[in-house]
Amino acid sequence: MVQRSVCLCDGKYIGIESIFTVIDGKQINIPDKLSALRTRSRKGELFCPCGCGANLILVAGDRNLRAQHFRLKDSARQHECTAETERPHSIYSKIVLKCWLDEKLNVPDVETRVPICLVGDTARKYEFSFVSRTSKLAVSYSCNRANLSDEKMEILRANSSGIRLIYIVDALNSCGNGQYPEALMKVQERQGYCLLLDVEEMEYSTAKLSVVFYAQDCTGLWREIEFAAGALREFSISEYGRLLYQNAPLAALCEWKKSEFEREVQQEKIRREQQMKELLERPEREQKQRPKRTQTLPVRRPQNTKSERQRAMEKLVHEKEEAGRRAQKKQREEAFRQTLAEQLNQQETQVIDPDGNRWVKCRYCGRVDKTTAFSSYGGRGSVNLGTCKICDRKPVSERRFIQK
Repeated sequence: MVQRSVCLCDGKYIGIESIFTVIDGKQINIPDKLSALRTRSRKGELFCPCGCGANLILVAGDRNLRAQHFRLKDSARQHECTAETERPHSIYSKIVLKCWLDEKLNVPDVETRVPICLVGDTARKYEFSFVSRTSKLAVSYSCNRANLSDEKMEILRANSSGIRLIYIVDALNSCGNGQYPEALMKVQERQGYCLLLDVEEMEYSTAKLSVVFYAQDCTGLWREIEFAAGALREFSISEYGRLLYQNAPLAALCEWKKSEFEREVQQEKIRREQQMKELLERPEREQKQRPKRTQTLPVRRPQNTKSERQRAMEKLVHEKEEAGRRAQKKQREEAFRQTLAEQLNQQETQVIDPDGNRWVKCRYCGRVDKTTAFSSYGGRGSVNLGTCKICDRKPVSERRFIQK
């Protein structure tokens, strides 16, 4: 966690992302802004954003690119401070978004972390992540969907008169498990679709963006439908603040994909209804196809036909429920595997999959598997590390070589 990724200077909030830009696709520091902030840092003009009055020092340089932040002066170490921490992933995302806006808008006035009170007439402590008054564009980035409250989004909307507002959410909040995506639906209702940002460390060139919307399929499960995805640099902004993907408006792409999805849902409903109709008509059709006999046959009672129909109905319902359970299980397994590597990096809690199996990573060869493939695992400080049976059978000298 980074405790101070923003400082207060001349009554304005300045995020650490403000010192970055992009030139010819290369993410770099802005010399003028870096020099100006460093000068103000030496003069004691940078203050803690919590309002405690403590002076901050800028920590930035080409040798420490992944830890740029503001820290308290040594004389203020004992100062009572309530500054909130921010995840590094959130800071990296804001840095690449700043580079993206600089490249696509090509204007010099992209401000970071702008309080709403400087744009609208409210005194609430919400903020726009980025604002360009020249382009009349604002961006609200949320690293966690828990921050997508109705109150915040309504205040942002009400205080962005004349400014085009874009909502961007971190890709870790993707919701494709069949459940109702309550938080992301708030964005979809206001924007028409959701923008999911995927950032690897702090590099603009590798940042990705996917555009999705959520809708129910014929079984009632919520589906995440992706209709545009690629590198962040492939997305641009028109002069009217509209988002484009490879020069195609996202709004138009979304409408086309929604129509196609609705058509597929209707076709599937018709197919299922036809299948049900055939199952119900099968006994009567089979009876008509039987050869007639000369002797008098007892009349089949209607109760038998009704019983067969009931069995056919129950079988179809059972198959539908079983298919739903399999789909939900597959979604849970996919969600678990997508986060498996991240879960194994922490050594505080055990990694358990949806079936109750514990997963461990070999400290020597890096193999990831269930505990049945390990000779030993766990322990203080290495809850999710162990020695696999293959490495356990090798000499100690060879294991050390693999580890190097």
